[in-house]
Amino acid sequence: MKSLYLDPFSGVSGNMLLGTLFDLGLNFEDFKRELAKLEVTGYELTLTKTAKSAIKGHLFEVTLSAEFKGHHTDEGAEKVHHHGRNLATIESIINDSSLSESIKKAACAVFEEIAKAEAQVHGKKIDEIHFHEVGAIDSIVDVVGFFIGLELLKIDKVICGTLVDGTGTIKVAHGIMPVPVPAVMQMRINSEVPFRQREDVLTELVTPTGFGIIKFVTDTFGGIPDNLVVEQVGYGFGTRETGSLNALRGCLCNSLLSNQRVVQEQDQIMLIETNLDDVTGEELSDATQILLEKGAKDVWTEPIIMKKGRPAYKLCLLAAPTKSEELVKILFEKTPSIGVRQQLMNRKIMQRSVKSVKTRFGDIHVKYLSYDGFSKISLEHDELVDLARKNKVAVRELRNRIMEFVQNN
Repeated sequence: MKSLYLDPFSGVSGNMLLGTLFDLGLNFEDFKRELAKLEVTGYELTLTKTAKSAIKGHLFEVTLSAEFKGHHTDEGAEKVHHHGRNLATIESIINDSSLSESIKKAACAVFEEIAKAEAQVHGKKIDEIHFHEVGAIDSIVDVVGFFIGLELLKIDKVICGTLVDGTGTIKVAHGIMPVPVPAVMQMRINSEVPFRQREDVLTELVTPTGFGIIKFVTDTFGGIPDNLVVEQVGYGFGTRETGSLNALRGCLCNSLLSNQRVVQEQDQIMLIETNLDDVTGEELSDATQILLEKGAKDVWTEPIIMKKGRPAYKLCLLAAPTKSEELVKILFEKTPSIGVRQQLMNRKIMQRSVKSVKTRFGDIHVKYLSYDGFSKISLEHDELVDLARKNKVAVRELRNRIMEFVQNN
């Protein structure tokens, strides 16, 4: 499973999100081809590879055509149509396109979230107002484009850290607004999105578009989970001058601990076991998932018979010795266990490195393994199953073809 971790240390906006995806490998031409399915005109896209504070990244910008620039007024039907669209119009544009249903659903949900907040702030019904920021062409490109990017990069899950905003005031279409801007504050109501402000930055860092996307798309908030391996890091720059690095950092992560590079041929591992005769299958499943997320290298169960002839399970896990205390605590919290057994073991392991290999069937992670002069390669089964389904080929046949390709290249 491929995950995207977002580190919004300087806030988040639509163009910063897209700049980050491009820096992580999103193809600009593929992106524009998909975005064209919206059939919206009046803008140009620019993508610049640059550096700020000696950090390289990408700056993504949407430039409006001359007739759509400047502050919108309600005079002129043409300008209302292009620059001050309401929610119904935006949803029609998205739903009438040939984009995938998942992109349409996600983009419309984000616009509805922002529209509700704007309507609440202005004291009007959604269909009574035009949203100058929400309905603008660049907002449509940013929101729809972000979900296009997720689909093209085949990202399954998004994790986000604490959103950082500035303080002070900012001038927008409606006048002078406090920071965080009212729409963002409205969306924070009953929200689980972690949020803090920097008193040294006197401007907006978190835009309504950025907050709306993060609120909808994020599966988990916090740091990078222990079970994720960071494979790539990218930066998307903002256009606002903040007095410090204005960028969003993103990490492409793989959920397989087996993809970590290993250079030693032996180490020590802690085996932790507990017997459970009063646990449900659902509880075991939940505990297993949490233990893996918190850094267990492997978790499994064994059927056993306990005293008095009662059927039970032995829940077992392997972990680095430094993780054992944390994982034992989880066992006590998430299962009926009242005691565990621990055994420190010496372990022989193969040296390992992982490389993403492009094949005619698609990209796949290949593990290169070696020990005492012997070497072999291994493919990730879940990725094989996914590629086999997409290519309509049997898994065994696909494995043989990819193994042959890797060995000969």
